[in-house]
Amino acid sequence: QQSVAQLHPASQDPSVTQERITVLDVLSGSPVPADERIAYGDHPMQFGDLRMPGTQGPWPVAVLIHGGCWSDIATLQYFDRVAVAITDLGIMTWNIEYRPVDVEGGGWPNTFLDVAHGIDKLRDIAVDYNLDLDHVITLGHSAGGHLALWAAARPRIYDDSDLFMPNPLPITGVVSLAGIPELRRYREIDPPTCGADIVDQLMGGGPRDVPGRYLAGSPFQMLPLDVPQRHITGSNDEIVPLRQVSRYNYEAQSAGDDSELIVVPAAGHYEVVWPGTAAWKQVEMAVKSLLSEQ
Repeated sequence: QQSVAQLHPASQDPSVTQERITVLDVLSGSPVPADERIAYGDHPMQFGDLRMPGTQGPWPVAVLIHGGCWSDIATLQYFDRVAVAITDLGIMTWNIEYRPVDVEGGGWPNTFLDVAHGIDKLRDIAVDYNLDLDHVITLGHSAGGHLALWAAARPRIYDDSDLFMPNPLPITGVVSLAGIPELRRYREIDPPTCGADIVDQLMGGGPRDVPGRYLAGSPFQMLPLDVPQRHITGSNDEIVPLRQVSRYNYEAQSAGDDSELIVVPAAGHYEVVWPGTAAWKQVEMAVKSLLSEQ
């Protein structure tokens, strides 16, 4: 199993960590093989990569949910660096793939349900892989941050929703990295940062067309989540406006949630998923603190 230093030696150089990380950086590099690749469904995109620490289990689990505007511009591969770095902390990582909106069968409700089934798959493999299901957090970036928050809110979904599943695996903490916590406001960004109508493609319409879907699929409208949340974003993020994350954090706190906003000075959208940056240090601290508090 490779360490972060082996995977990206330059990330240990302080001069490199000051540079702005771009989407091309994040999408670059060859895949890093996981310890196990496990299917959670029959579709070719219903699988996850499991990485095991070199320490003694049972292990807490971080479910990793990659971003990419809910589209096929990215796959779980861009979270390989994140998975390796978090596994090096002594935490099992489960990096899941899911159907994006521009793949047949993606969008409402299956993009959400893939994430749900991927997380619940942990119950099936817990004994074989010595997992501690009392300590499971989700961690997602950008659109994956939206899905990480949503996954924690699943117990609040009414049974008449397409997204309802009985007895979802409890999530005990969320780390949202430049996440998109409110779909209604994000779809109103002009010019759209994820492409025109991407939220409508995900939801199958706007909030006036399908209001019930937004009640079951947008974390802001599902508050309180009743789960500790750490929102980490760069002050110079040009993809997900800081004001939207800040507003969500304020409303989450007002609703009684243990929610904290961590703003990294001078960081953009991608430094939070690049081990070795100042932003990444905040990610490590958030992950460790959420698991140690339980």
